[in-house]
Amino acid sequence: MLSTVQEEKGVASAASTLVVARIVYAINWLNVANIFYLMSADLGGGVNGLGLLNSTFYLGVGTMQIPGGILAAKWGPKKTVTLGVFVSSLAVLGTSGSTALSEVALLRFIVGAGMACVFSPSVVLMARFLGGKSGAGAGAINSAFDVGGLLGVFGWVIIASAIGWRPSLQLSGGLGIATGLLVLVGIPSDSLDRQFRLSTATLTSLLTNRSLLILGLGALGSNLGSVLISGFMVYYLHTQLSVAGELASLAAAMVVVLPILTSIWGGRIYDRLRNPRPLLVISGLGVVGALGLCSVPSLSFAFVGAALAGIAVGPASTIAFAAAKDLSRVEKEYESLTIGWVNSISLTGSVWPPLLYSSLAAGFSYSAAWFGGAALSFALVMPLFFLARPHTAKKAVAEIIPFGDEIRP
Repeated sequence: MLSTVQEEKGVASAASTLVVARIVYAINWLNVANIFYLMSADLGGGVNGLGLLNSTFYLGVGTMQIPGGILAAKWGPKKTVTLGVFVSSLAVLGTSGSTALSEVALLRFIVGAGMACVFSPSVVLMARFLGGKSGAGAGAINSAFDVGGLLGVFGWVIIASAIGWRPSLQLSGGLGIATGLLVLVGIPSDSLDRQFRLSTATLTSLLTNRSLLILGLGALGSNLGSVLISGFMVYYLHTQLSVAGELASLAAAMVVVLPILTSIWGGRIYDRLRNPRPLLVISGLGVVGALGLCSVPSLSFAFVGAALAGIAVGPASTIAFAAAKDLSRVEKEYESLTIGWVNSISLTGSVWPPLLYSSLAAGFSYSAAWFGGAALSFALVMPLFFLARPHTAKKAVAEIIPFGDEIRP
């Protein structure tokens, strides 16, 4: 009985460590875009410079998802998460000393590359700590991100305004190093199958799986709401509508505050229904409507649009990643890779929307930029209507993954 209680405490402690690390991870993901109006006084660049920084970050976090998943398969999720936290945090510390926009762009790529090693292994670990519940695990990780997002969007504008943008990044980078040490000490060591060998055939089957490709595109369509609102809303409201930075950040924060609840709700609904398509379609169309509202040059419409996007984004991201883990039906060593592939499609695809947005904003108007984002999101959500129902998808995946009797029911 005593050993059971101790084991439960250990699991709770490990889960709490992941949550804390994810919160700081989110701060370092979002703070630079939202304090850029302060950074631009030193670095220059305008809205096109902000688009460049957002784009290079998503290039790093997107393209490194698959290498991160392979590392997790070979090394184990704990080691991969630890490596990613340290790499990204050191790059944030480097950003605090940058003197040119090009330096920041390179370091944002490195921050993204490090973070690519953190997300999918964290979802796998959290699902194990929660008794194998994929939806609950993804929901807990996403909700932790949104708590950190509130700090990164709203809190860091206040902090950077008070102490300067450079010290604020030294603070967030230092917190990242501290959470890396927490993960190193607080997460149980990886238990790997020493007989496991990465299979090229299985890797190829995962990367060409139709259901996973559609999930990735759907996640990208929904994720555009978060990418554009968290990346540009503060700068837009401050420079175009003369809204104070603190109030502008409060509007942008809606896209990360509301998913704190809706991510968990979406995960629970998915665990009961196990049918991702209808919820993903509804969430995606909600994001389309939200970006359309943001195209109206008004602080009130910006608040409402960001709030609607926040409500819609939470379930979409949670369900997409939980469904990816369940539909793949592969050995546990491949679970991080499967989630990483869906995330890679979503995040690598997010390289282009910031560039499109900044080009439309600079060449036409911010209304055109928001409306362009809504149109792109709509186009990416449409493939979700062709997502196979769970029983069909399971049959298809079982046929292409050559594990025979090793496939888990």
